[in-house]
Amino acid sequence: MKLSIFAILVFTFVTGVRAEQAKWPLFAFQNGVHFKTVEERVSALKELGYDGIGSANPSTGEQLKKRLRLYDEANLKLFSFYVGGRLGAKGHTYNPVITEMIAGLKGRDTVIELYVQGSKKDNTDEQAVAFVREIADQAKQSGLKVVLYPHANFYIDRIGDAVRVAKKTGRDNVGVMFNLCHFLHVEPKTDLKAALENAKPLLWRASISGAEQGGRSWGQLIQTLDRGSFDQSSVLELLRGVGFDGVIGLQCYAIRGDSRENLKRSMSAWRKLQTP
Repeated sequence: MKLSIFAILVFTFVTGVRAEQAKWPLFAFQNGVHFKTVEERVSALKELGYDGIGSANPSTGEQLKKRLRLYDEANLKLFSFYVGGRLGAKGHTYNPVITEMIAGLKGRDTVIELYVQGSKKDNTDEQAVAFVREIADQAKQSGLKVVLYPHANFYIDRIGDAVRVAKKTGRDNVGVMFNLCHFLHVEPKTDLKAALENAKPLLWRASISGAEQGGRSWGQLIQTLDRGSFDQSSVLELLRGVGFDGVIGLQCYAIRGDSRENLKRSMSAWRKLQTP
């Protein structure tokens, strides 16, 4: 059966759009980029094809300026910083370095990944909302966005918790982050598609890692992207299905071995996943 020129053009356009939709920027979590200096870190990420680094440790003053300058010069991005605080009976506490760092990022599009420690038994959403609002208001002054980072054994440990608290803040610069390893660890029986659909309006960031289907330990749930039996393409397809247009991070916590080799293996797997 012959196709008309119009049909061929439509097919080419649609497949081209799908291919383009499949390609999100990828950054490496700082916890897997182990080099002696920032300069070596930047050089390795550039060489291996990453778009930058994220989930970085907080920094202030001259240290922050240096990091930003080096990434700018390499045409890479410092996508996010990983910071947080703890809820308590008398309010919340957090490192004041966070405030200084947020001020130093003014005018950037760096995202603040915010974790919320606490007990579901002893703490409340009201306490979590008060903490998130405080950080979000500081971020707003610098033109920054905040994503709530679900983390196992923290007050916000499920993506549904993050969505609920984010909505309660009433702040338009607060969204959520999906973290595959924590999702698989905390709520392995939750329907992933439904969870992402629920988060859809606020889903600004996501992270993935190689993982074993049914795994429980971090060693099973955080591997290089070319390892593990969990189908990574299914996650990307679900993200695509909810119209996710953010940035994806590569979780690297406690992966053994040489950092360069690990990052190289993951990038090779990522490129294969990006092939339509």
